[in-house]
Amino acid sequence: MSHAKSIAQNAAWLMIATTAQKAISFVTFTLIARLVDVAVTGEYFFAVSITSIFVTIADLGLTPVLIREMAADEKRGRAAFARAMVAKAILLPLTAGLAIGYAWLIGARGDTFTAVVISALFVMAADATSVLWYGAIRGRRELRYEAAGMFMGQILTAVVSISAAYLGYGVIGLVCGLAVASVWNVAWSLYQVWKLGLWPTGATEWSWRELASMALPFAMAGIFVKIYSYVDTQILKVVHGSIAVGQYAVAYKLTYALQFVPMAFVAALYPGLSHAAQHDKGAIPGILRGSQRLMLIASVPMAALLSALSGRLIDLLYGARYAGSIPTLLVLPWVLIPIFLDFPIGSLLNSTRRAHLKTAAMGIAMVMNVILNFILVPPYGPVGAAWSGVVSFWALFFIGWWFVRDEMALAWFGPLFLRGLGAALVTWAAVMYFAPPMTNVFAFVFAVAAGLAALFLFGLLTTRDVMIAFGWLKRRVQPIPQEDADLHDKP
Repeated sequence: MSHAKSIAQNAAWLMIATTAQKAISFVTFTLIARLVDVAVTGEYFFAVSITSIFVTIADLGLTPVLIREMAADEKRGRAAFARAMVAKAILLPLTAGLAIGYAWLIGARGDTFTAVVISALFVMAADATSVLWYGAIRGRRELRYEAAGMFMGQILTAVVSISAAYLGYGVIGLVCGLAVASVWNVAWSLYQVWKLGLWPTGATEWSWRELASMALPFAMAGIFVKIYSYVDTQILKVVHGSIAVGQYAVAYKLTYALQFVPMAFVAALYPGLSHAAQHDKGAIPGILRGSQRLMLIASVPMAALLSALSGRLIDLLYGARYAGSIPTLLVLPWVLIPIFLDFPIGSLLNSTRRAHLKTAAMGIAMVMNVILNFILVPPYGPVGAAWSGVVSFWALFFIGWWFVRDEMALAWFGPLFLRGLGAALVTWAAVMYFAPPMTNVFAFVFAVAAGLAALFLFGLLTTRDVMIAFGWLKRRVQPIPQEDADLHDKP
């Protein structure tokens, strides 16, 4: 099977499950936000953000190394797996202690502190374990098992969390919903590793020094991305309190939930690029070129429509209590375009053993984001946090593009990028100007039509792409569409 077909097939499996998972997650969070107070929403988001930051320490870049090595050479990958398992046994209790200690030091008390403890001991520890085992399966380029596990885990979270919100169990009950799903994923991923015969063996083939040197760039990158993803929540909580965090959480969830599109695609793209880097380097430019066009097709309408429809979406989904989220949602969705475009860049750098460059880009973006949050959040609250994210994510993308400018030549990427921006601005302006007098139904229909029309108008989407997508729906997997006249990937 060609690289493009393999990537597309794996992406299709994970995309289906991830789409269903994110849809369930979105509905779950929406129902929870409507059932509980804004402050409880803020406390829940704050508690989870703490363990989301510290979970990176529990992995320290081990999983990306495992995926890459397993995809390139399974025997060597299983040896790396064995070493990583030992490292996890040391890192997990250390990380849980650090997360709990941090929460206490910054003043978390009562139910919020209890929620952090539960999240650290169960959610974080379980997720850090299952992600490693799923990593081994990804290295085999078998994503359907992870897809099934993710979907079932989200169902469990939905049932427990909505029940807890309805029964009034507060932030503790909500975190317990996450814990149930995390424990499930540990059991499921362990069973699949055993069934596929990927059990770790031969740890002595890897020295601790070798594993640490390979994992360090990924570890630093993970720490950087977690800090600039959640520093806004920490500063908001300290300066403006739980209600401000709750208002920000709604806009944040609406925006970042859409990351499942590039994340599902890159879950297949990364091992595919790793394999190509070892065995077929000539396939890399074609894979990258098609990937970036696909990212623009996905991100441009999402960013423009979320921003232009911010008032309607907040009022319809969350009600008047969350009206303070509208200005934030007007700004925050513009992070989606650079985020989507940066995913293939990161996969390329990591799979071609240039992870240190990705780490450097993330480090610069993290510093910029932290500084901007300290400057903008105290006077502007959630809107300041949104602008901090937009500026830092665009900076991350441009730095990453500079590092891969040989593969992403300006001659072809520049026109593609400008067409994407043109489509985004035209879509946003059309909805902002024409939609206000319309009812919600007509406004949403018009917005979707405007987004699709802009994609066709600027040549990002073609009739052939629609036919390929139709083929995917009929389970006839086709190569990822390419830019210009030649739409077929070169294996």
